[in-house]
Amino acid sequence: MGDEFTLEDVLIILRRRFLLFLIPALALFAIGATVVLLLPAQYTAQGTILVESAQIPDDYVRSTINAYAQERIQTIKQRVMTRDRLLSVSDKFNVFPRDKGYTDSDRVTLMRERLKVSLIKAEGSRNNGQRDGTIAFTVSYTDPSADAAYRVANEFMTLFLSEDVRTRTAGASNTTEFFKQETARLAASVDAIEESIAKFKAENADALPEHLDMHLSALERTNRDLASSEAEISSLNEELRFLETQLMSHLAGATTADGPAKELTALKAELVRLRTVYTDAHPSVKGVKDQIAALERELAPNKEMQDLQRQVAAAEVDLRKAERDLQPDDPALAQMRADAAALQKKLGDRIAAKASATGGDFLSAQIQGRIAVANNRRNLLEGQIDQARATASDLERRIAKTPQVERGLQALTRNQENMFKEYQAILAKQQDAQLAENLEDNQKAEKFSILESAMRPDKSSSPDRPKMIVLVLFVALAAGGACAIGAEFLFQTVRGRNHLTNLIEAHPIAVIPYISDGEQRFRMPAFRGRGAKASAAAAAAAALVATTGGSLEPPAYEDNINVGDA
Repeated sequence: MGDEFTLEDVLIILRRRFLLFLIPALALFAIGATVVLLLPAQYTAQGTILVESAQIPDDYVRSTINAYAQERIQTIKQRVMTRDRLLSVSDKFNVFPRDKGYTDSDRVTLMRERLKVSLIKAEGSRNNGQRDGTIAFTVSYTDPSADAAYRVANEFMTLFLSEDVRTRTAGASNTTEFFKQETARLAASVDAIEESIAKFKAENADALPEHLDMHLSALERTNRDLASSEAEISSLNEELRFLETQLMSHLAGATTADGPAKELTALKAELVRLRTVYTDAHPSVKGVKDQIAALERELAPNKEMQDLQRQVAAAEVDLRKAERDLQPDDPALAQMRADAAALQKKLGDRIAAKASATGGDFLSAQIQGRIAVANNRRNLLEGQIDQARATASDLERRIAKTPQVERGLQALTRNQENMFKEYQAILAKQQDAQLAENLEDNQKAEKFSILESAMRPDKSSSPDRPKMIVLVLFVALAAGGACAIGAEFLFQTVRGRNHLTNLIEAHPIAVIPYISDGEQRFRMPAFRGRGAKASAAAAAAAALVATTGGSLEPPAYEDNINVGDA
């Protein structure tokens, strides 16, 4: 109310409206006190449940139940206070019987209102791991019957304990089952990836990264063999040219007075001369042709020697191939070497025999034998070169393919490693979950235990009649004061100095205090109604203006004037 309604105004109002204050206050107090005394007694039974810490430290076995005790208590409370369980407890202890008109909804609502769960925390506690400072909690139930109160309270405490055990055991079992399923799934994934890796390696066995060094060494060795074979062929070609020149010189008679080559040349010249005269059917022409053919057969190697030369070349090719594929101490390789040497000796013997059969022309037979051996060696080397080039090409293809195969194999291997790491992590968690489940089954983890059972109450817990009577007294006094102030506002009277100042919008020059002679009391007449109020305000303003000489401003000595009732 500010400056318009002060403590001074309140005292004036109470003095003037005393009966309007006293009568309502007494009436309300009498009614309230009677109601308080007639309220029915309520009995509260309360028990305490202790939150026990785990008997085995978390450093050894960590529980899979990671909810704080406060959260678990609230969760269990919601499960215990379900409609079906409340109705079951109500029927068991005959609380709110049906024959008295209580519906199921009424019974559930009343039991929820009367059941209280309060947490007890350690002073100065802080959250640490799964501990949130909650060391215990109380379960209380209020009922007009003391027996029903303590029986129902104990029943709810039992429900809290059993639900906690069931919840923790089920949670641990569900955790273990989940990790078992995840372990099986990841094991199948690891097997699938390993199978993919094995299949990929089988498909790219010729270009695996681990064989790259071996392929590079083989390619280098093949290139060296190829270069050596090409150099040897060049050398053989030069030797063949030399032997052919030497044979032609011998046959031409360069080494003898009259050789087969000169005779063959003379016969060919004679054949040309005869063809200019006669036809091919002429006996002279046919005779010369037969002589030429006989000399050519004499100079050329026979069929047996050609077959021997081919056998020697084939044996040497097989020997070189076996030397690459077989171990040096392999008996088959030794046998193939012996066979090749026997064919070489047989060819040499055949050449020597032919030389003896041709009348001692040993030099010609010897040169032809060397030419045959050189040709066989060149054929062998040419086969080796072709094979070496094919091998080098295949090795180059494998080496070029190796990076691509390595990238694919690395991707599969990386997936396999990641999956295997995840599998190992989940397997370790499964083992931890199994230990945690065993911990819960053996009741070694954090658990609830009854610290103090609910006892039958000896006296009522409510209502607290002394406090309620004091409250009724304060309410009655407030109601009486409200009646007095309401009447004051209703009748529109001038309450005092501040009220008058607000009405005339100026401060009074002086205030006449209340004067009493002990028997009579002088009071300012009350200005009733708006007309009287206006007249009083006008008169006061006129007196004020006259005193101040036409100004409504208060004089300087106003603050020194004593203040009393207006």
